[in-house]
Amino acid sequence: MQCPECNHTPLAGSQPDPSRCPECGIFYQKALELRKARELAAHPQLAAGKPADNAVSANVKAAMAEYRGAQPVVVLDVNMSFSSMVVFMIKWALASIPALLILMGIGIFLVLAAGFGGR
Repeated sequence: MQCPECNHTPLAGSQPDPSRCPECGIFYQKALELRKARELAAHPQLAAGKPADNAVSANVKAAMAEYRGAQPVVVLDVNMSFSSMVVFMIKWALASIPALLILMGIGIFLVLAAGFGGR
C-alpha cells in the first residue's frame, strides 16, 4: 500500500508492521482519516452530503413505484477471482443436471411415442 503521507510504496515482505509506513512511521488508517478530515474541513458542502433521492436514477424510481416494498438492486460490476469463478461454474454445471435429465426423458418419450404410434 502506498503511504498517504509520504507516498512511499514498500516492497512486499519488507514491512515489519503492515499497518504502518516503514519510511515515515505513520499508521495508514490514521493518515487516511486525517486526510479525509482535512478535505471535509476545506469543503464544508461535502460534509453535509447530498440527499439520497438525488442519487437514485429515474429507472430505479419507476421500478420501485411499480413494485411497492421491493428493495432496488443495481449491479455495477462483477468482480470475481478466478478460483471463485471456477467454483461457480462447477456449481452451475451440477445445478443443470436435473434439467438435462428432464429434457432427456421428454426426448426419449417423444421418440418412443413416434416409434410405436407410427404403425
